[in-house]
This record gives sequence, structure tokens and C-alpha cells, in this order.
Amino acid sequence: MAGDGVLLVNFGALQQASADINKGVSTLQSQLDQLERDAAPLISEWDGEAKEAYYVRQETWRKASAELTQILQNIKGAVDRASEDYLTTEKQATQRFQ
Repeated sequence: MAGDGVLLVNFGALQQASADINKGVSTLQSQLDQLERDAAPLISEWDGEAKEAYYVRQETWRKASAELTQILQNIKGAVDRASEDYLTTEKQATQRFQ
């Protein structure tokens, strides 16, 4: 918002933010999947407490990842709705002058 009470909206920036959030979620999941694939051969050789501790930690980061993904999807939804609302408002304002 400019100091004069004018709100400037960059539709391209809103669309890019939405795409960036999607990319971030995808990258996060991809990296976690790769970590699990890389660790699998090592874990298969573990026994007892070490193996159990890994699986407990794995479940913790899976839950954290799911929570973060949900938060990011909520933010993306808000960005998308804001973009749509601003675009609708701009179209309505434009029609008033036609």
C-alpha cells in the first residue's frame, strides 16, 4: 500500500507467488522422499534401538512435513483467492468507465 491510501496489486506477482508455493511443496516432498530412499539401505542393516529411533524420527518429520504442506496450501489458497478477488474488482471498476 502506498502512503497515499492507494493499493497497488501486481497480478503477475500473485500468480508467481502461488506457483512458487506449489514448487516449494513439491521440492520439500521430493527431498524427503529422496532422503528416505538414500537411507533405506543403511536402515535395513540396523537392528534394535537404532532402527526404532530412526523410525520414530522419520514419523516426526513426516508429520511436520504434512503440517507444513497444509499451511503452505492454505497460504496458496489465500493468495489465489486474493488474486481472483482483486481481478474481479478491477474488472468491475473498468466496466464502470465503459
